[in-house]
Amino acid sequence: MSKKIIAVCIILALLLGTIVGAARGDTTASVTIPEEANIRSGAGTTFSVVRVAHKGEKYEAVGSSKDTSGRTWYKIRVDTSFGFVAGWLVTYAPATASPASPVVSEPETAAAQPTTTTQPSSTRYAVIVEDGTSLRSGAGTAFVRLTTMKAQTSLRILSESKDTGGKIWYKVDCTSLKLKQTSGYVASWVVKVQAVVAPPSAPTTFTASALLALWQPRLPQSTKTVDASNLRSGPSVTFDRLGVLPSGTSIVITAYSMNEQKETWCRVTAAEKTGWVYAALLSYSERIPGILLASTVGKSLTSVAPSTRLVASPFAATTDGSLPAAGKSLVGVATDGRQVFLQLSSELSSASWIAMAEGTVVGGTGPGGDVCSLTGIELVSSNGWTGITMHIVGDKSGLSIVRGHVPERLEISLPWLVQSAQPNIAGVPTKQVSAVKVWASSAGFVSNVVIYLAGVDIGVKQSTSVSTVQLAISAPGSTEPSKAVFLRSELLSSSEETFFAEGATFVPLADVANAYDVLLSWDAANQQTSLTLGDRQYVLKEGLRTLKIAQGSNHWSEEMVVAPRILSGLLYVPVATVAHVFGLEASGDALRVYLDPIISSIVLAGTSDTESGSITITSTSDLRLTKTTEGDYCVFQLEGVAASAIADNRALSTWADVAVRQRINDVPPSVELRLHATDSSADVQSPGTGIYVIMLLDATKGKLQGKKVVLDPGHGCMSSTGYFDAGAIGSSGTKESSVNLSIALKAKALLEADGALVVVTRSDDSSKDNPDLTKRAQIANSSGADLFLSIHQNATDAGPSMGGTETHYWFDQSKVFATLVQKHLVLALGTTDRGTEKTSLYLVSHIDTMPAALVECAFISNSEEEHLLREDAFQQKVAQDIADAIVEYFRK
Repeated sequence: MSKKIIAVCIILALLLGTIVGAARGDTTASVTIPEEANIRSGAGTTFSVVRVAHKGEKYEAVGSSKDTSGRTWYKIRVDTSFGFVAGWLVTYAPATASPASPVVSEPETAAAQPTTTTQPSSTRYAVIVEDGTSLRSGAGTAFVRLTTMKAQTSLRILSESKDTGGKIWYKVDCTSLKLKQTSGYVASWVVKVQAVVAPPSAPTTFTASALLALWQPRLPQSTKTVDASNLRSGPSVTFDRLGVLPSGTSIVITAYSMNEQKETWCRVTAAEKTGWVYAALLSYSERIPGILLASTVGKSLTSVAPSTRLVASPFAATTDGSLPAAGKSLVGVATDGRQVFLQLSSELSSASWIAMAEGTVVGGTGPGGDVCSLTGIELVSSNGWTGITMHIVGDKSGLSIVRGHVPERLEISLPWLVQSAQPNIAGVPTKQVSAVKVWASSAGFVSNVVIYLAGVDIGVKQSTSVSTVQLAISAPGSTEPSKAVFLRSELLSSSEETFFAEGATFVPLADVANAYDVLLSWDAANQQTSLTLGDRQYVLKEGLRTLKIAQGSNHWSEEMVVAPRILSGLLYVPVATVAHVFGLEASGDALRVYLDPIISSIVLAGTSDTESGSITITSTSDLRLTKTTEGDYCVFQLEGVAASAIADNRALSTWADVAVRQRINDVPPSVELRLHATDSSADVQSPGTGIYVIMLLDATKGKLQGKKVVLDPGHGCMSSTGYFDAGAIGSSGTKESSVNLSIALKAKALLEADGALVVVTRSDDSSKDNPDLTKRAQIANSSGADLFLSIHQNATDAGPSMGGTETHYWFDQSKVFATLVQKHLVLALGTTDRGTEKTSLYLVSHIDTMPAALVECAFISNSEEEHLLREDAFQQKVAQDIADAIVEYFRK
């Protein structure tokens, strides 16, 4: 009898568990195979097939990745391991609950949290239940109504207060509503409260054991080379070459490293040799997770164990290096899963790595390098639109937003996105968005953020700022949302105070007049408004597109694209009209409009060999101007957009370097003048509105003032045999002539900024009319220049492992210049020093009116150096080294 009772109890328990699980409804994400599909070892068709999946088979999906074409591949569980399947070959079903999403619960039904040594933080949100709910300036209905809100609007609760009747009001953060006020009050009985519970924040300091816990690579890992690969003594092209591994060589990976150049290298064993290989040359390697990079790169040593010594490369056995100082910043990391090595910046010696020992601590608060961090996601809904704000701090280059179907969704990914803790997600669902899921590894590396849409006809607009990625999701047939308008980066009119019609954003004219302290005159009889700016009077009338203008005895009219309107007793005008009248530039994105002052001219006047003169800057309105000193320079930074070309630019560059930065979302535009003068040697006067005169006083001309340089981008012309000479071509298709031209133009800009006059022998990479060698020598010899440099890249048939920098000259007068070019390039680039050589190459032997040299910057036939030559940052570095060599030559 007892056995029967026990059996019945077991069955009841199993049934109860089934019922509870069904009631809870939690499922894991999965993919179903509609037809036959290959399961591969990585995200892409270049990876090997590990299994063939057949029709109807279902697999658990644990994440997703993008291939090189940006297509989605789902990472799935296959028995005890993992594989990848193409997203377009499967049917994807999202999880009903995701471990990467925060726990959201109602306060009255929340279960008690288990006791831990560090309590998780909790943030409460007030979610509006009905359209038209009021936000007020204080706790009570007697206070001013700031705005009304739509259902599903979510606002963070800051505190609680009681009104005179004892009822509770929530003080909420209303910055997302784009009001002038940053906080307001909402009645507790008209909202639903959600609590977002997040785990404890990640530590801001890390020991060796803490870093090792972030990632355990699968090592040792067998793989092969996909191209001839240099085996080096350390994780960079600057280390000695130990040998060459032919394509197809079987190797075993034993460690990974991310170096200062943000390149991934693998420590490998092959043919009884151990060394480092560039990861891109291997058929398979793991990607170092973003959480490890965020915890090391860009941070610094807060303390150093006494036994720590600098070594030349990770896992090097030597221990006779010096003791590194605390405070050094970190630029690289390496690990084999048992030990962590860190690369330090600003080390003059060849030893720049240390092994982390107990007592060595890495500190810092922000993500380093190119890593960016996801801290939260907020949704706000109104008028058929949902605004999604993803708070992402750090570099957002490489942002990918891909539309997916079945189910309808947006997949957002960044190459180096990490989450130090589970991000807060607030305001879900809305009428346009059904769910938001964050897919992340256990180490915190975010593969993607998936936004599930509530229909197939939903529109999407995007914008980015320094700390956010914003999406505007629209329902079918909905009108454009109202936009917040910013004047000089400060809120002018919130989205609740503007409206969108006839393809234009309208703003209250009174808001603009108040910002400029201008009086408006209302003519009730004619239903029109006038305002005076300087010596001009403007008249605007509701429903009339004609803008009337009077200046003294002159009167004329101009046509506006859209006519002004009167709403609630206020005259609203299109933003384009505001920009035209007040001399502003309008720009913006899906949710915001920015109005910035225009700098109409920057003119140099009164200068001569004995007189410094002045620089006059003119704008339609007063500008924010700051003055600082940086070394030997006095720097003036002016807020505003440079709308016209800088007058007399060559003369101006003699006295000052001018840099223009256009607005990028919420980063304002500016113009920077860097004078060759100390802070006490330049004075600023403002004789009128928007006019600034910088007296140059003791400013000096540029370092290369009066010097003339000829730069020759090698090749890029018709050869004597009738074909177009592009120079050498690398294995990846890189043309030498294109690289030469890019470097030459970058060097030209740097030299001109220092006051030099620069002649380039060609400025095009495809014209058949480009001068040949004979004409280039004639251009140089007849130019009256002081210096000539021909820029080339090397190539050889001796093997892909040969690399380095070399410089050629012929006449003895050119030897000093050639030596300086070689020195600067080798020291800065870290390439092999192949020396300077006296050779009778055509150009250097036919240019006899000035010192002349020809530099082979790197080997385009070496796959590693070709990879560097394709990078804009590397080309800029070469150009800077060339400019530095020329400056040093003239200084000597």
